[in-house]
Amino acid sequence: MRPPRATYGFTLVEVLIILFVGAILIGLAAPWMRGWVMQHHLATSTNSLLSAFHLARQTAIELHRPVSICAGESGACQSRSRWDWSKGWIVFIDRNRNGLLDGEETPLHTGHASHADLAVAANSPLSKTVIFTALGFAEQPGGAFAVGRLRICVPLPIDKNARDLILAKSGRLRLEEADFSGTCPAP
Repeated sequence: MRPPRATYGFTLVEVLIILFVGAILIGLAAPWMRGWVMQHHLATSTNSLLSAFHLARQTAIELHRPVSICAGESGACQSRSRWDWSKGWIVFIDRNRNGLLDGEETPLHTGHASHADLAVAANSPLSKTVIFTALGFAEQPGGAFAVGRLRICVPLPIDKNARDLILAKSGRLRLEEADFSGTCPAP
């Protein structure tokens, strides 16, 4: 008489049940994961833009020279008719204080939103280059104070889908979270 053989492994029915339960769990977790990933992109882009403004202000104070930050890409500030912070930003020492990256001026830092679905928009006062003076004050190219609001937003119904960076006359930024229920209104 032979001893009974031990069987190892799963039957086809058991494997199908495991796959079915796994598919249901993944289907339930997918929307939550998308929201979590977009919250991460929102936080990353906000921190990147906030850091760029801090770099511009701190460099201006340390070097006693005007330093500008503008909406731009490919090594050039955008023209005012195409101003779009979503495409990126550039920090540079603005030797002639005109708010444009020109001549021998080279970028100190470039950045961009971490995801294509993020909207980065400014209100009217920040639709121009921001120039930080040697004292750290924020000005527009014409010399007026640069105060305003930049909004980084995810057009999805996630909790607190927007972050506002509010620039004060002193050159300091304040961060506010906002919830627009999946919409991204202009700042």
